[in-house]
Amino acid sequence: MNLKALPELSFETGRTPSVRIPELRNVPLTDRVAAVVDHPAFQRLRRVRMLGPSHLVYPGATHTRFEHSLGVFGHVRRFLLSVLDVPAFADATSEEDLLTVLAAGLLHDLGHYPFAHSLEALHLKGQDTPRHEEVGGRILRGEVDELRGDQPIAEILRGRWGVNPDRVIRLCTGDLGDGPSQMDSILHSLISGTIDADKMDYLRRDSHHIGVPYGRTFDKERLLDHLTLSHDERALAIGAKAKVSAEMFVFARYTMFSEVYWHHTVRSAGAMVENALAAFHSRTSPDDQDLLSPLLRFDDEAFLGWLRDQMPLQSATGLLVSGLCDGRRSLYKRIATYSRAYVEREKQEAYNTIYAMDRATLSDLTARLTARIGTLVGRPLHPASVIIDIPPRDKDRLETIEVIYPGVSGQAHYQLHELSRVVAGIQDDFISVVKKIRIYVAPEIADDLRPEEDLQRRLLREILS
Repeated sequence: MNLKALPELSFETGRTPSVRIPELRNVPLTDRVAAVVDHPAFQRLRRVRMLGPSHLVYPGATHTRFEHSLGVFGHVRRFLLSVLDVPAFADATSEEDLLTVLAAGLLHDLGHYPFAHSLEALHLKGQDTPRHEEVGGRILRGEVDELRGDQPIAEILRGRWGVNPDRVIRLCTGDLGDGPSQMDSILHSLISGTIDADKMDYLRRDSHHIGVPYGRTFDKERLLDHLTLSHDERALAIGAKAKVSAEMFVFARYTMFSEVYWHHTVRSAGAMVENALAAFHSRTSPDDQDLLSPLLRFDDEAFLGWLRDQMPLQSATGLLVSGLCDGRRSLYKRIATYSRAYVEREKQEAYNTIYAMDRATLSDLTARLTARIGTLVGRPLHPASVIIDIPPRDKDRLETIEVIYPGVSGQAHYQLHELSRVVAGIQDDFISVVKKIRIYVAPEIADDLRPEEDLQRRLLREILS
């Protein structure tokens, strides 16, 4: 059977209906794909921005999870066309396998909602908040009544696609269970790995909309042309000819985090959202459904407005949200930055001290810094006037992929970081340089602090005391 003849893989522009997305991409809309895309649960993604509050810094960052989901589907298609040239994969796979991973690519962000990454970060603060992967599974199965449509997406997958919805969910979440099959391990690596369809899409798409070159500096076509399987045939790998392209891909992701995703002003907006949500959560203790319902109902601005209306104007939530909605852009200002790369011993100690803090200790430090800064400006400050922003702790793992050297007399496979000082150095640099801890204050306070030459010494003393 010629698996490349699958309609979603073999489509030609003009013969099969398609949808156009940036940059100059045609995504096939076969009947079964259109049935999912036109479902109310998928159409909801038109109202969810890809990068949350980043548009307050980069005006073009208004693209959506809807566009990205179509893009990932298109990239999974390209990945499959490449890896089907590998006999070990082509011989082991089936039409159902291919349709399952295509559906997973299309639906991997089905459960995303406004400011999902900010809300999910509250897990680190001991608060139970909905994970978008789990929400996606519930929506797909039809367990969210307002998004069931005429029938759940699960029924479309069973009836029109001929695939198991639970298997699609497992590929999306990565929860493959104990002893996953060889094929599920391979298919999941197409969705989530060092080089995968999701990252390949968002790096290029975010760069396009934001107006920066960083996420488009890798050789996409060479990577796609040299996809293969790992030596144990359980994950995606690359051929040796794509080694430099893989290095460029890893570096592109590094620069996007350094210059875009974790830009200090972007982090300010994100930290304001996260702390507003944390204050709301602490004050109201909503159960999962109480919070999930408005998250799935509103777009970004409407959700912020809803959040503001739930709290008194002078509450922490009210203060923080007021700078982000109703046409306002009043972002907190950075007054201190710490990283592992600074040569000053006290700054390194400050970073390590804060990074290791639990929720209660961090809250105590924030209160002490707020009091200290209040004495410097000569007035008591609102408890939400100071924010300590700590980067996510889930970005510390080494990003690597297996490189295959076919037909050689010696070792035929290596991890990319074993072959590349560039990749190994990027990981070290990411942890030491890009992962910064920053202290922000409300903008009117930052203006009052500018003449204070002794500010940094006083902050360090408070942190290390």
